[in-house]
Amino acid sequence: MRAFVDTNLWVYRLDRREPAKGERIRRWLADLAENHEIVISTQVLIELRAVVSKKLRPPLGDGEITALLAAMAGFEVVSTEVNLVLDAHQLALRHQLSWFDALIAEAAIRSGCSVLFSEDFQHGASIGELQVINPLLE
Repeated sequence: MRAFVDTNLWVYRLDRREPAKGERIRRWLADLAENHEIVISTQVLIELRAVVSKKLRPPLGDGEITALLAAMAGFEVVSTEVNLVLDAHQLALRHQLSWFDALIAEAAIRSGCSVLFSEDFQHGASIGELQVINPLLE
């Protein structure tokens, strides 16, 4: 299975303020990576870098951020290019999605993922053939 993992789940893995949630997500991501293909997008990389450098307490250092981004780049990364943006706009209108959620969903759809793991979407929703699952509710 090809699975897209949204930014918020990666952040939980790194956030030291909620160690139980972080450990749960760490185990879940390890299992997911062992058994499935993980896909992310340039948007996930951009958002993750912003969060770990500014919002995490304590924020990650420059070397840690460099290592994190390099590790994340090892997954399949969908580039946010012009046609993805145009199609995401239509997806947002059709499914009443926020702009940034539509960009994530469109990247997942374009990459052939069957599931989008996120806490930001409605658990159990379908966007075309894409199933949305919040792994924190399972």
